[in-house]
Amino acid sequence: MHASTGAREQSTLETWGVVSACPFHCVCRNLSESLSTLCADKGLLFVPPHVDRRTVELRLADNFIMEVGGSDFANMTGLVDLTLSRNTIHLIRPMAFADLESLRSLHLDGNRLTALGPRDLTGLVNLQHLIINNNQLVKVSAQAFDDFLLTLEDLDMSYNNLRRVPWESIQNMASLHTLNLDHNLIDHIAEGVFGELYKLARLDMTSNRLRTLPPDPLFARSQTGAINPTPYNAVISLNFGGNPLHCNCELLWLRRLTRGDDMETCATPAHLAGRYFWSIPEEEFTCEPPLITRHTHKLWVLEGQRATLKCRAIGDPEPVIHWVSPDDRIIANSSRTSSFSNGTLDILVTVSRDDGPYTCIAINAAGEATATVDLKIIPLPHRGGAGSSDISTGRNGGINSAAGLQGVTSTSAQVRWDLGRLSTAYVVWMYQIQYNCTADETLIYRSKLGWKEAVGVFKCLA
Repeated sequence: MHASTGAREQSTLETWGVVSACPFHCVCRNLSESLSTLCADKGLLFVPPHVDRRTVELRLADNFIMEVGGSDFANMTGLVDLTLSRNTIHLIRPMAFADLESLRSLHLDGNRLTALGPRDLTGLVNLQHLIINNNQLVKVSAQAFDDFLLTLEDLDMSYNNLRRVPWESIQNMASLHTLNLDHNLIDHIAEGVFGELYKLARLDMTSNRLRTLPPDPLFARSQTGAINPTPYNAVISLNFGGNPLHCNCELLWLRRLTRGDDMETCATPAHLAGRYFWSIPEEEFTCEPPLITRHTHKLWVLEGQRATLKCRAIGDPEPVIHWVSPDDRIIANSSRTSSFSNGTLDILVTVSRDDGPYTCIAINAAGEATATVDLKIIPLPHRGGAGSSDISTGRNGGINSAAGLQGVTSTSAQVRWDLGRLSTAYVVWMYQIQYNCTADETLIYRSKLGWKEAVGVFKCLA
């Protein structure tokens, strides 16, 4: 009984003078002292556990494998070629390929992967060809390719759902020859990312969402190769068709290059829509300088309160807006100030030194425009020292009452006061507080509307 079961589960093969196991239904071949295990299209639901650990080529394409990891490829240090194409793999467990130090080619195309994590491809220190197209990738970790940055020659991530790719990794792939990123949702290419990829001969960015392309030394090399090809200066194949290119002055540098195709078309502006990129005269690649359409003119704010300055601008390309403070410094985001891409500047807690003229600067490739916003800070009556304060009404003169701190923590404090026998006769309409919240000992003043409860809680937010 046991012998017949074993016969159904595996066949045997004489390899290098010993008997080795071959998974059921698979074909194992010993060619030139190199063992190949061929298990393609066998209806497998998982990686067979009885694969000879000395296998050099393992083909597992066209099956129904759902995940890989664990001991699937443990101790297979001599494996050179692994094909997992057209399965239903949705998960690669971390360190799944950790023992595959000799692997040169990994095919994962035609699966259901949605992400590549930082340790999913760890251990592939000699990988040259990574084919991972036709998946459902939406995210690739910046560390996913760390173990083979210097050895990888071919990277295919086409036909996925990628909006972003790890450009910081790709720019360090010194041996990269072919890069296929076509048919994704990529809308941005990092500037200079291809500058050091001197071996790159094919770049395919067809059918993405690119509106513009940053200048890159790669394009200059492609022009030189097209004009005067040599063994050391080969023609570079660049494909950018099917992108909604915005044909303005930012793409004039590309229009001036020599290209052998005319497949790229313009999507915008409207008067160039649908026209072949390479047939449009250079003088039609124009930009429009910024024009500030509306902005805050003058704003009065009580000290300690929030100030919101607004500035809107149009132009082609869309202008970038910066703010300059009254002391001629560009305002950066901090715990107290926030500058937004739409031109809004928020000063969360104003202080007296914020008073003065602010300059909104709108900049694009065609020029700049400026506008001035005058911010006036209404000062509060500051009280020196700490401890008790006076609470006064604006109607019936002064009422002296003790105010004290309770519930003090590293980030908050509770202030409480007691009107005593007068608590039923008077209402606190407003109270003011002065406190320090930062390492530079800047004092913050806040004014708050009164509450029925004679208490206020104040928090320092990092």
